[in-house]
Order: sequence, then C-alpha cells, then structure tokens
Amino acid sequence: MAESIVKSVTVNCSVEHAFNVFVNRIGGWWPLASHAVSVADGKAALDATIEPKVGGEVYETKHDGSRTKWGTVLEYDQFSKFAMSWHPGTNIEKPTRVDVEFEVIDGKTNVTLTHTGWEIWGDESADKIAGYTSGWGMMLDELYAAACEAA
Repeated sequence: MAESIVKSVTVNCSVEHAFNVFVNRIGGWWPLASHAVSVADGKAALDATIEPKVGGEVYETKHDGSRTKWGTVLEYDQFSKFAMSWHPGTNIEKPTRVDVEFEVIDGKTNVTLTHTGWEIWGDESADKIAGYTSGWGMMLDELYAAACEAA
C-alpha cells in the first residue's frame, strides 16, 4: 500500500470559520493561476467550488467559463470533516481521496488533511506523492491559513 500524505495547520479562528473558508470559499485562496486545469491553456481559472453535500461536485470554473470536475464530495459533516475524491486534470478513472478534519484545540482550530489512494497510480505514485506533499504544505500553511486569518 502506498503511503499517505498528512498535513496539519492550526489557525486562530473558530472551527465554523475554518470549515467555511476551506469548503465554501476555496476559490478565494486556491492558487487559480498556478494550480488549475486552465493553466494548461496559459490562463488562470476563474474559480474553484466544493458543493457542500455528499455527492456534490468539486470543480474548477475555467478561464472560458466551462467547468472541469476535480472530484466528488464523499463525506460531509459540517464543521467537523469532509472527504472528496480527487482527480483534477488527471484520469477520472484514477481518483485519490482527500479527507479534511477540523478540531478545536485551545480555542484555535487544527485542520488535518490526509491524502490517500496513491496505489491506483502504480509506478507513478512516488512522483505524484512528492508533488502533492509540497503542494498541500504550501496550500495549507500559506494560502489557507492566511485566508482564515484575513477574513
């Protein structure tokens, strides 16, 4: 079994706010100019969206207004946890899984992201894990944390 990526960040806000920033405001902090399918066309995406319900789509609104599916919401426990399949810009038949948990600790919120399912990529999994390990670190530690603090 391939390894999992686990990243955590503690943000100085309520669990409700932390959850809402991640799920309902992802387009405000996600780096749409560098980490989106639209980048292959040399343009930034317009938005990223997580539909807040089991079965909801996770998608990018591309530079031309069309949508590209990144995944599907698998679990949705408001203010506590959500999980999604994950295949942005890759083979939809080879999704991985991203779980995000929110926990109050000493008046702050600890957010833990766990990315699993790499074995589906076989020999390519090591390269994908390496890329996502640094990518999720930057997303959580810099962009997401700053968005939680700013709002």
